[in-house]
Amino acid sequence: MDEEQVLISRAQTGDTNAFAQLYDKHIDAIYRYVRLRVPSDDLAEDIIEDVFLKAWQALPRYKPERPFRHWLYRIAHNQIVDEHRRKSQQEISLDVLVESGQDPTAPSSSPLHVAIAKENLQELREALATMTPEEQTLLTLRFTEGLSFQEIGAILDKSAGACRVLQHRALKKLAQKLYQPAEVAL
Repeated sequence: MDEEQVLISRAQTGDTNAFAQLYDKHIDAIYRYVRLRVPSDDLAEDIIEDVFLKAWQALPRYKPERPFRHWLYRIAHNQIVDEHRRKSQQEISLDVLVESGQDPTAPSSSPLHVAIAKENLQELREALATMTPEEQTLLTLRFTEGLSFQEIGAILDKSAGACRVLQHRALKKLAQKLYQPAEVAL
């Protein structure tokens, strides 16, 4: 049994210190995932609080067939979908990529480049907001977290093949939104 499984077993018996160690191990990845899907830090922190509270409450029912982090992603996904339903708007905030310096297209951190990157991210945010929560989740997990189709499938309760098809359709839809020819005023 690996170290994480030992912590999970201890946490399942009510050991709060073990759960705190699991929290510390996974908080950054889960926060990053949530933050990219919601418009503000405050909302992300509220959702993260709910995710780990629900994880603590459901921990006795957790089964190790699925990696623990994937289980947490699934809980986070459900919380985000619930939030979108409550707000009846689908918005994704990617400003955190530029603000944290994680923009993979950034050759430098000049103010001009940051301004251009933010404008591009706004266009991307608007295009992503038109997609379903499932498509947003898949693209976020695939391209931000670098998860495989098998891992994403476990989170979304889909086969790896279905995730490939969903990604293909989502990227095609995204490309159509982003690369529409600009209307020229005559």
